[in-house]
Amino acid sequence: MERVRTMPQEAAHDGLVLALLQGALRDAAPEWLVQTAIEGDLERSAKPYEGPCVDLLSAALSHPSCMHDRRVEALRRCSGSQLAALGRAGNGELLAHGVASELRDRRAHSRPMTPEQLAEPGDAQLVLRNSALHDVVFAAALELLPTLPRPAKRGDGEDFDAWYDAHTAALDAWRAMWEQVVSTHTHRHRQLVEWAAESPADGTIRRHLLSTLPWEVEPSLLEEIANDDLARFGDSLVITRLCRMFRDGASEQEVRSHFSDEIEHLTPKRRRHIEDYISDAVGIREYGEHAATSWMESSAEDGWRYILNPTDAKHRYGEPHAWRSPDDLLRTLGERFARAGVEALMLWEPQEDAVLPSPRNLRWVHSTLVHLPIVSGDVEERVRAMLKASRPDPRARLRAHDYAALDNERKLSELRTAIERIIGDPAAAARKAALGDPQSVTVRDLAGASEEVLEDYLERHAGNGDLVEKTLLAFASRSYRSKPTFADVLARHPTPQSALLGVTTDLRRRLGGSPNHREAWTREVLALPDNSPELIRALPAWTVLTIGGSSRYGAGHNAVTAAVMHSLGDSKEAWARFASNPASYSGPTAWLRLGDILDASVNGTPWPTPPTAR
Repeated sequence: MERVRTMPQEAAHDGLVLALLQGALRDAAPEWLVQTAIEGDLERSAKPYEGPCVDLLSAALSHPSCMHDRRVEALRRCSGSQLAALGRAGNGELLAHGVASELRDRRAHSRPMTPEQLAEPGDAQLVLRNSALHDVVFAAALELLPTLPRPAKRGDGEDFDAWYDAHTAALDAWRAMWEQVVSTHTHRHRQLVEWAAESPADGTIRRHLLSTLPWEVEPSLLEEIANDDLARFGDSLVITRLCRMFRDGASEQEVRSHFSDEIEHLTPKRRRHIEDYISDAVGIREYGEHAATSWMESSAEDGWRYILNPTDAKHRYGEPHAWRSPDDLLRTLGERFARAGVEALMLWEPQEDAVLPSPRNLRWVHSTLVHLPIVSGDVEERVRAMLKASRPDPRARLRAHDYAALDNERKLSELRTAIERIIGDPAAAARKAALGDPQSVTVRDLAGASEEVLEDYLERHAGNGDLVEKTLLAFASRSYRSKPTFADVLARHPTPQSALLGVTTDLRRRLGGSPNHREAWTREVLALPDNSPELIRALPAWTVLTIGGSSRYGAGHNAVTAAVMHSLGDSKEAWARFASNPASYSGPTAWLRLGDILDASVNGTPWPTPPTAR
């Protein structure tokens, strides 16, 4: 009876064979031992979650005693996953060339990409999922990847939408396949770009490096790809101008003559692209009239998104990616994009037959303004014209059930607001967080600003008393800010004491809000040194009488106690009346001022009415 080997025995046997092939018998080994090692790994199923175990197979196939024919025959029996494991760089030149040769012999597996090949990848795809391939294996696998899908010929009576959707799905699969390759082989990005030059994969690889994972790209390569992309924007500028020249009545000969110098130096591929618009064989000149702005819209939405907004690049669980490129380079690229954006702005025209505006139409404008060193008057004028053309859809709110339309309008509104703030406050140190014109900035805007943005804003608008007062009110709706402090901001006012008294007296109209807002304001005021009795009397009665001590019912603030004692004195009637005053924690009577309550208590007059709301 044949003895059944247990798992521990099998592991021990494999370990012994491997030790012999890599140790005492590394220069010469019996043929039967090499064959035993080969058969053991070929017949053993892959380990769960670990990929195929090929340690023995690798040692045997790369061993000097392994005959060439035996190596070829063994590699022919390997799965794609096993070839990937055998093709690692550390397994030696002999085995790497054998794996590459076997892959080339399977050339029949290379065919136009289909969506099915993402779920059931071919051998070349499987091999390229290993990030540590030998150069020879890597090069061979690249050549055998599925090719760019071409539109199939439509059959008689075939539905156009179904035909188009099938081709689009194949293109999406092609892009997804290359995304996996560039994401796996991050140390080979330069090699991939050089390999793909002038091939159908060139644009796809470059697009992924620019837009899908730019943080993984080596700085000089990222800059090179970004500059090449901006050069293609230059083609869009030419296309826009020549299509409008046609629109204005120019002949083809006149257009060719006018743009000959700009087109002559381009690569054949780029010249063919522009030629499509000159010949207009498929009727695309109308779209070419807006090629520059279309390029910017697409780039800000997708291609340049992460370069323009590096903090948006995050891991699946929200942690930001670490960029290989330094911040200085990202800022430089952002500025180059912005300068291109200015050229597009100067060529912008409203489209009479355009559908409802989309956030896509304004996102590139916002990115241009954020990264532009100086916002000139010409730029501001063009931006205002674009904002006017993208005015809100008056019917959006009537379609309350259309959540997509409402969300579109919300995003548009946010972009309009952000853009208006930038052109109203172009000197902001942090342009993306610009707060706009001091006359239109709100207390809420100031409360949400970071410390650096607020400091910069106040500094650039020094002497603006209204802005200082709104900033003081912002302290009431922000939980914590270490700087600038309430006292620092107050000191910026031309007449700080009278301003503070005026705001406090008119607090309900100027501030409004919850009891927490009243309490926050009162605490800030009481924390100031040398408060006048008039200021104490202007504070909300309930709030100022209840927040002085360490607990809600603790001792009152000294200045508050002094104001009450001075007004009520020794009059029992005044104290009794004061004890029954209508001031409350919430509601309109929560805004009753301490001074008005004290005067009514002393004089026996009717209780005051609450201050008017805003």
